[in-house]
Amino acid sequence: MNGFLKDIRYGIRSLLRRPTLTIIAIITLAIGIGANSAIFSIVSGLLIKPLPFPELDRIVAIWETQPSRGVVRNEASMANYLDWRAQNQTFDQMGLYRWWSTNLTGLETPERIQGFLVTGNFLDVLGVKPSLGRGFAADEDQPGKDAVAILTHGLWQRRFGGDPGIVNKQITLNGVSRTVIGVMPQGFNYPAGAEVLAPLPITPELARSRQSHSYYVVGRLKPDISLDRAQADLSTIASRLEKEYAESNTGWGIVVYPIVEDAVRLYKTAVLALMAAVGFVLLIVCANVANLMLARAAGRQKEMALRAALGAGRWRLVRQLLTESVMLALVGGALGVLIAYWGVDLLRTLNPGKAAQFAPGWDRIGVNPAVLGFNLGLSVFSGLLFGLVPAWQISKTHLNETLKEGGRQTSSGSHRLRGLLVISEVALSLMLLISAGLLMRTFLVLLKTEPGFNPNNVMTMRLALPAAKYKEDTQRSAFYQELMRRVQSLPGVESAAAVNYLPLGGSNSSDSFLVEGIPDPPPGQEFLGRYRNCTPDYFRTMGIRVLKGRAFTDQDKPGAPPVIIVNETMAQKYWTGADPIGKRVRFNAPLGEAPWMQVVGVVQDVKHDLQTPVTTDYYLPHAQDVLSSMVLVARTKGDPLSVAADMRQQVWALDKDQPVYDVRTMEEVRAFSVSLYSFSAGSLGIFAVIALLLAAIGIYGVMSYAVMQRTQEIGIRMALGARAVDVLKLVVKNGMSLALIGVVTGLAGAFALTRLLQSLLFGVTPTDALTFGVVTLGLLLVALLACYIPARRATKVDPLVALRYE
Repeated sequence: MNGFLKDIRYGIRSLLRRPTLTIIAIITLAIGIGANSAIFSIVSGLLIKPLPFPELDRIVAIWETQPSRGVVRNEASMANYLDWRAQNQTFDQMGLYRWWSTNLTGLETPERIQGFLVTGNFLDVLGVKPSLGRGFAADEDQPGKDAVAILTHGLWQRRFGGDPGIVNKQITLNGVSRTVIGVMPQGFNYPAGAEVLAPLPITPELARSRQSHSYYVVGRLKPDISLDRAQADLSTIASRLEKEYAESNTGWGIVVYPIVEDAVRLYKTAVLALMAAVGFVLLIVCANVANLMLARAAGRQKEMALRAALGAGRWRLVRQLLTESVMLALVGGALGVLIAYWGVDLLRTLNPGKAAQFAPGWDRIGVNPAVLGFNLGLSVFSGLLFGLVPAWQISKTHLNETLKEGGRQTSSGSHRLRGLLVISEVALSLMLLISAGLLMRTFLVLLKTEPGFNPNNVMTMRLALPAAKYKEDTQRSAFYQELMRRVQSLPGVESAAAVNYLPLGGSNSSDSFLVEGIPDPPPGQEFLGRYRNCTPDYFRTMGIRVLKGRAFTDQDKPGAPPVIIVNETMAQKYWTGADPIGKRVRFNAPLGEAPWMQVVGVVQDVKHDLQTPVTTDYYLPHAQDVLSSMVLVARTKGDPLSVAADMRQQVWALDKDQPVYDVRTMEEVRAFSVSLYSFSAGSLGIFAVIALLLAAIGIYGVMSYAVMQRTQEIGIRMALGARAVDVLKLVVKNGMSLALIGVVTGLAGAFALTRLLQSLLFGVTPTDALTFGVVTLGLLLVALLACYIPARRATKVDPLVALRYE
């Protein structure tokens, strides 16, 4: 221990003797370690343990799957869920939930909040209990006993001021009075975005339903049951149900995923890509600092030789040098904690894709003990990584030669090592730059993708009429008709309409249908299409072109012949070479429940997701298929935000208790739809630029040091007649040789690495020649500049001064 303390004291004195080099190394390390700590906080919060549930490895998500259609995750039907629950042999419990947006009224300001309807045992499956009050009773998911609710901690604080007496108080949700029976613990965010939970009443009709696939299932495995065994158990049940209910279950299977894997699937690749990026940056940082240590070591050869002559063994010298390297890294790591705090705050501010609401674990991102432990371990590892090879290199003392030369000569091994470090920096930088370039190209492709509508100058806001207040279709239809009339008359509004789901809004509904004149498909191969429900002026308001026939009109009302409008893809798929106008379509249900609808128009294809192909879409007139929840859209003459307040007032003029939410321009909707891509490309791009600058600094440092070491040689060459251009070529050639080797190595690594980004790419291949070529050329130009500056300095060497250089 005494020797270790002596190493520390001596190391401090040694580092302070070269303050400039020490400060540069500490700042460089702080950037690398701080960036890694900040991103690790995301990995820890979002991927390692995003859900604060006990025995997390026993909780799974259960989905239906339909391989014949390429469907790998699909919501379950109620009847299938009840059969799984009754027939399985591997689960302690199964629970179920579904989306439930609800109006919170009776307070000063009405608000639309995100809720979920759940089975009575849902919280038991997760293994969590309310922090206030109680959970649901076993019979509270039965009809007539479901007028209760549990609030999340966030809603309790935000709308009820953290009232400790909230339990047993009444709140009004969708016009129905419910008793608050509990408040969930802080940090509970499952299902993602939940603000209130209420029981899902299972009626006898619902219990028999196998056609409506709209429920999410979770289960808790029995102790010591593996995922594979549970999968086999449920697959057996699926095969049994397929035979028993061939009409509804043909082609449907079951797939089981660990709950964490299921919860993070949408952003896991992006987060891991960021972690890999900052890891590359840290490796480049270590290579740069190792080069600094080698430059510093060149001036300490005589010191090491004297210590060896006085009896210090090689391990003793290595230990001293490693102590100095680790001390340097620890100081850099300590400063990196401050950078991590700043980085985490920046990430929270960016809140990509509303991560704070929809990413479980986001609220736990921060510089916590786990991150500090990671920072400490990374600091020690970095110190050993950049310090070991230089320490081993300098400890190879040759006493006679070193003392005779006065410690001013550097070995060829040291030169080779510095060259290898530069090669590694260039290779890692190129891999990172190409990855960032591919993501940036994907983002640009998405921005240029034609969505099939005009998003400029369109204001949107959603509202949902409560069933308790608007019981009849006529009431709901009259409300929206009057609202359209009022909004249409506002100054600055060109047209107004309503639709159930916005394109690029992230929500869609699909249903199966039959086409007159085409044989009915067999079970499991039904015709499927996404449907939109809209008011007459929707296509004009959104700038969607009508290619054939007509748009909806006020005459398409109850009692009039049912009509439908299809998109171009549907028309070409089912009526190839024929005129679709006048053809008939109906939903896949008994004829008495689903009458034939006549095609009256064909509209251009609209992208509902920019990164996926256009699907079969059809549109129904709102007056003939009245829905409660609709999005109000208005095309404006100027800035759409200027009419937002007036549009809200028109809603409240009709119903003062009606919440309005998701108030966004259509351009904001489009930007949000690609937010994951923009965040990934921007973040990776920042780290790639940092890596490029560090690599350029590394090349510059090595070439400057080489010029300094070869000052005598350059002086002799110039004294013997070498021109300045010859010296310039010599230095640039040496530097660019290292850069080219690094580029070749980096290209090989990039070909392998970019395949891991496949799921984040759209419209760009992982080996896109343009990206590889432009990025490589750009890196070589930066490397050339980094070589040119010290080469230019070398041409200014005075031969007389150089010959006297020591």
